[in-house]
Amino acid sequence: MPEIVEVREGRFERISAHSHITGLGLDSKGKAKFIADGMVGQVEAREAAGIVVKMIKEGKMAGRGILLVGPPGTGKTALAIAIARELGEDTPFVMLSASEVFSAEMKKTEVLMQAMRRAIGVRLKEVRRVYEGVVKSLKIRFTRHPYNPYTRVPSSARITLATRDEEKTFTVDSDITMELLSKGIKVGDVIWIDSETGRVTRVGRVKGVDKAKYYDIETETYISMPSGPILKEKEFVHVVTLHQLDLSLARQGGLISLLFGVPMEREISSEVRERVDKEVKKLVDEGKAEIIPGVLFIDDVHMLDIEAFAFLSKAMESELAPIIILATNRGITKIRGTDIESPHGIP
Repeated sequence: MPEIVEVREGRFERISAHSHITGLGLDSKGKAKFIADGMVGQVEAREAAGIVVKMIKEGKMAGRGILLVGPPGTGKTALAIAIARELGEDTPFVMLSASEVFSAEMKKTEVLMQAMRRAIGVRLKEVRRVYEGVVKSLKIRFTRHPYNPYTRVPSSARITLATRDEEKTFTVDSDITMELLSKGIKVGDVIWIDSETGRVTRVGRVKGVDKAKYYDIETETYISMPSGPILKEKEFVHVVTLHQLDLSLARQGGLISLLFGVPMEREISSEVRERVDKEVKKLVDEGKAEIIPGVLFIDDVHMLDIEAFAFLSKAMESELAPIIILATNRGITKIRGTDIESPHGIP
């Protein structure tokens, strides 16, 4: 007789050198615990980073950067990640090695600009009217294909949705019917139907629904039955970066991008970024979006040249600028491309 053994559900996680870091490991008074939040030692540096985090939250770091100096393996990268974790779960963190600026097939200022835009998040808030409920019944109506009389295509559907407080039956058009079929919606599923776009989202399943088919062993996610009215307003929150918005807008332009797509390494024009910034600022003023300044960490910063430093200096003073953390393991060294020596190779 075959044996059935319960296998506990697990999750695959990719472990990196700093994936265990969740914060600076400070107490309520800003003092560092020796081992906490994935950090060990470097008590003074962590307490100083805590002061920086406090200044960032109070809006006192505008136009300034952070420089971390120390030998390899002393925790510069860990400290930068911990600062980002302290700023919030949705805070973008972008790590860039200065050598990448010169190895990419783009202008160095474009590489830095894209890195900065990836380090600035936008939390978009959207209120949508949706039909939410568990599917009590679903009947699909088919008709003959207009160009092939031997083929049947869905023309409409009759669906009954229910919550704890209400139950209604609706007829939907062919577009929503195709959505229901493509998502594999069946009796017992909890769904959302966007009242404007007709987009269907499957949330999970509910047990105890008549005519629904259940199994002893299955991988479904079961949730409780929704309550309240079927037609309701829901707030959806999406977090994207400015660079993602730049790419989205850049891909919409021109016949070449329409036919062949836009390469990921393409340089984005300043006009596209200005349009994105203008739209984001408009959404912020309307209360529909929120800017999330992230952290841009540039390691081996002594490898940058004067042009790159001039660009960073100007970018720090911008309205939309991330927290820039520079790191190096050099003392007095030459500025790249010159014979001038300076501390850490920074002009």
